[in-house]
Amino acid sequence: MTPGPLDPDNRADRTRRRFLAATAAAAASAAGWAATTAAAGGTPRPHARHAYIGGFTRGEYGLPGLPGIGVAAVTGSGRLELRGWQKDIENPSFLTLSPDRDRLYAVSQLPGGATGAVHAYRVDGDRLRPVGRPRSSGGAAPVHLAFHPDGRFLLTVNYDSGHVAVLPVGTDGALGDPVQVLRHEGRGPHPVEQRGPHPHMIAFDPAGTRVLVPDKGDDRIHVYDFDARAGRLSPRTTTRLGSGVGPRHLVFHPGGRLAYVTNEIGHSVSVLSYDSRTGEVRALSHTSVAPPGIDPRNAPSAVHLTPGARLLVTADRGLDTVQSFRVGDGGRTLTLLESQPVTPKAPGTRWPRDVALDGSGRFVWTANQAGQSVSAFRLDPDDGRLTPAAHPLPVASPSCVLLR
Repeated sequence: MTPGPLDPDNRADRTRRRFLAATAAAAASAAGWAATTAAAGGTPRPHARHAYIGGFTRGEYGLPGLPGIGVAAVTGSGRLELRGWQKDIENPSFLTLSPDRDRLYAVSQLPGGATGAVHAYRVDGDRLRPVGRPRSSGGAAPVHLAFHPDGRFLLTVNYDSGHVAVLPVGTDGALGDPVQVLRHEGRGPHPVEQRGPHPHMIAFDPAGTRVLVPDKGDDRIHVYDFDARAGRLSPRTTTRLGSGVGPRHLVFHPGGRLAYVTNEIGHSVSVLSYDSRTGEVRALSHTSVAPPGIDPRNAPSAVHLTPGARLLVTADRGLDTVQSFRVGDGGRTLTLLESQPVTPKAPGTRWPRDVALDGSGRFVWTANQAGQSVSAFRLDPDDGRLTPAAHPLPVASPSCVLLR
């Protein structure tokens, strides 16, 4: 996977220190955080009432692990208040909700190349109630989940083994064994990160008829037709975004004809065109996630669009910032507006592995895996400015924040 955040041989260390020196006084000092978090008057409250925190019970990079799935209340200021832990799962590194938002599903990313699992829970206030029994993810290191819109099938991708799996979902929310498992076969030029296929995300197109899978290992976006009656995937198209790009996560523009993908190795966000008739994907442009003058040796993570698609939000592991971009020209261009450190500490030691965007489009949270924390920000919907909304919540090895 990506070089560890605490690796002393990581070539980005010097760049990150220079970036910190340039930004600490203005945006990332402890005093600055105290000042901005105190000035929350008049800000609309988040739509979300709960946040669920996934991560690693066996901490990566020698870090401590969290107890399980964290359940937190979201306050009116955006601050998270931890209520408890669901402790019956190992390494719940990614979480998602059912289409009706009444149930939560979590991957169990087991270490050592072991076949992973997917767990189902019913949401009951501040509690999670297990539904059925865990089912195989169909491969090693499941890292993402996506529901078909009708809620009858849940799809997952397995980073280490390259497998894509389709799991049936019963009317009670319980999972069945995979009805289909297929494997990507490609690789890329990076000698460490691309020695084999590494599908990192799975997403349905807006019509719910096709599935897109960015594969970090082979530099491609794989498109599949999906048979919603049988739960079967059929390969449709593949598009290579470049050499050594490493696509990770994507999000669709509301119009359905454009999408945006973060490139973990290429340090960029790509604008893609998508033809819903043919399933063809084409790269239109690539925009660096690093501010001008900064050597972009970093790894962008999740990506979201605000309501109306005026702003795009992502986070960067390396510079350890959360970023906003202006979406222009009908969705075809991106302009970097803000690059805000996720905590007052040094770049290269926080590692924001996930970003969550509130339904209001005005609050953002980052899961800082190496920083052992979850940070909250207010997002100005007009100018894209990001300001801390609360002091970071201490959490061991978080990798995902899910809002409800």
